Amino acid sequence: MTASRVRQQRAQQTRQRICESAKELFLGHGYTATTISDIARAAGVAQQTVYFVFGSKAAVLSAIMDAEIVGDLDAVPLLDRPQVKALAKVADPRRRLERIVGLVCDITHRLAPLYELVRGGASDDDVRALLDRHEQQRRRTIRSLVGLLGTDLAAGLTADEAADRLFALLSHDVFWLLVHRCGWSAARWREYVTTQAVHQVLPAD
Repeated sequence: MTASRVRQQRAQQTRQRICESAKELFLGHGYTATTISDIARAAGVAQQTVYFVFGSKAAVLSAIMDAEIVGDLDAVPLLDRPQVKALAKVADPRRRLERIVGLVCDITHRLAPLYELVRGGASDDDVRALLDRHEQQRRRTIRSLVGLLGTDLAAGLTADEAADRLFALLSHDVFWLLVHRCGWSAARWREYVTTQAVHQVLPAD
């Protein structure tokens, strides 16, 4: 293994350790109460290392959220992942949509605790900007996923409107209201949004 490869692996391990430590602190103590010093101490690195790798506490939170979206810290965008590319090969439109919804549900579920954390710290300008960027990216991602449905949408329904419907249906707001406010199980929420997505996006049987 080359020296540059070793350095790259160590840098990736440091980045992962910082993210894991910060996530635990954010969820346990809150975003505002957690300091860069706390994160550095928990990760076993110097404060300057955290600043060097991420630049700010909000950037650490952003990296954690990005990792929760794709499931790891690898720098491969969601839409370029094999599991997303495989969706285009699903022949049946209903099954294809159900797979798309399942993918987004997995992301929403993973992000739910962090999303509430971000909302709680939204008075911070950097965190508020992070929330806005995340929602913009989520809408763009769903629009790209709707593109995988091609001409299989309900009559008269544009791809943009179909994306908007899924953007609302699969939002963290709906998840929070049904699971946390109404006491639904995550499985019941998933079944509901999947059924509604089929009704709202595909032609009636």
